[in-house]
This record gives sequence, C-alpha cells and structure tokens, in this order.
Amino acid sequence: MLKRVVMTAVVLALSGAVLHAEGEEVKPASPPPLPCIMVEGTGGIFITPTAYLVNPSQGDEWLGLPSVAFSYASIGDKDFTSVGATMTFFKRIEVGVAHERFGLGSWPRDVLNATGLNVRDQTVRMNTVNLRALVLEEKDWLPAVTAGVHYKHNEDIWCVDLDLLGGCSALGVKDNDGWEFTLTASKTFVGILPRPFILTAGLRNTDAAQTGLLGFTGHRDTVFEGNAIFFITDQLLLAGEYRQKPDRLKRLPGLLGKEDDWWTLCAGYVVNDRVTLAAGYGNFGNVLNNREDRVWAVHVKFEF
Repeated sequence: MLKRVVMTAVVLALSGAVLHAEGEEVKPASPPPLPCIMVEGTGGIFITPTAYLVNPSQGDEWLGLPSVAFSYASIGDKDFTSVGATMTFFKRIEVGVAHERFGLGSWPRDVLNATGLNVRDQTVRMNTVNLRALVLEEKDWLPAVTAGVHYKHNEDIWCVDLDLLGGCSALGVKDNDGWEFTLTASKTFVGILPRPFILTAGLRNTDAAQTGLLGFTGHRDTVFEGNAIFFITDQLLLAGEYRQKPDRLKRLPGLLGKEDDWWTLCAGYVVNDRVTLAAGYGNFGNVLNNREDRVWAVHVKFEF
C-alpha cells in the first residue's frame, strides 16, 4: 500500500509538471501557497481541513500543479511523521494522498511489563487517499463549501493485534481500514480587523480510533472540527484548531485511556510563492499509555 501511495504522489507531481510545462506562455502572479496540507493529505492546517483547495490552476487552465508537504510532531516519548501530496483539477476537485508513521514510544515496553506480551512493531503506519469537491464557491456572504470522501488503510494494527493475542480486537478494533466523509465550510472576512481572517467549521463522519492510527471500530460518529486563521502580515499567520474525536475503544488502565479531543495553536510563514513553513503546539490528551498535553510540530509545504 505504501508503494502505491508513493507512486501516486510521484505520478501526481510528474504529470502536473509536464502538462503545465507544455504550451505555457505568460501566467498571472501566483497567489501565496495556502492552505497548507494537513497530516491526512488535504488542504488545511495541521489536524483540520479548510474548504479551500490546494494550489488550484490559474486563468483558463484546468490542471493545478502538484503540491507536497512534510510534517513532524513530537508527542511526548512518541513521534509522528506525515508525507502528503495533492493535485487540483478544474479548480473544483482536489485529489490527495498521505503516508503517516506513528512511533509508539514507551507503549510496547509498558505492555510487556503489564502483560508479558512483546509488541514487535514499534510503529504503526497508515495510508490515506482523499477526494474533495468544491460544491459551493465563496461569494459575497456565502462561504466556500467542500465535500470529501477519504479512504484510510492501517498497515500494522493487525500485526499489533496478533502480538497481543487479539488484544486490539478485544478492546474494540474491528477493521484495519475505513472510510470517512467530510463537509467543510470556510469564509474569509475582510474589513473587520486590520487584516483578513478565515473561519472554518466542518463535520466528519468516521469510525476511526485516534484518526485510524489505532484502527477502526465499526461504530460511526459525526464529529465537529474547525479552525481560525489570522493574517498578522502578508507573510505571517497565526491559527488555532479544534478537532472532536470519537471515543469507542474500551479502557485498559495504564495502557489505553479515553480518547480526547485535540487542539493546536500554530504559526505559519509564507517564504515565497512556493514555500510555506509552519510550527505548532498542541494538546492531544490521552494517547495510548500517556497524556500528551505538550505536542510540538513543524510543517513545510512546497508548490510546483
């Protein structure tokens, strides 16, 4: 699955670059490289999307050039990385992929001490394929509205389940893959503050445990997610995010706690018309065996 995701990302990048290189003359000035690509491979911030699509085409062109991004987060003694890529078609359709890797930190050791069972995998990996459509363009007082469908595949949760003699299944994990459906609305406001600001609200229908990094439960919930972005200068932005999470897995004291909602505070800097850098601080609550209330993350995005 990872090979397919990587190959898809390469194809997106190469095909977009080739098609745009042919017959190109004078192009209008490029807009700033926003939004970023969230860790699951769609336009957004770190953990939540916006309704705005990534790098849509300019003028009469139907194909937007590809964008790629890398994110890293320090989650206590755990760590997380994500590589994502997107391409936008007809200024309305965004296709994105992401590969996420979650390092389990001290959790395998705590499992061994508590149960005598050895979890051989120190990481879990997940691949996501996204398709989003701009169903309502932003105009006057109307927000931009995007609908999305997302397929996630966890490569390692069944290996962990095997090492735990069915422990993941006993706690409520039913599948290693699942579908999510999103509806997101974003509106840019001007003239209220000295500089523009963007508000986003959305719904996500999901059965994922910890976004799918712990598998999928088979119990679907519709949860809220949203963010706010404030332009401090033309290049510097500050943002806040909130993501509601379902809580469907059973508790296992010392090894698996309640799944909490996530929030982050972020700063972004537009380096030029291709590169955006971002850093963030987050509170993730219980993640497996520990509370992770001091999460640090960095992100870089490049548009071709």
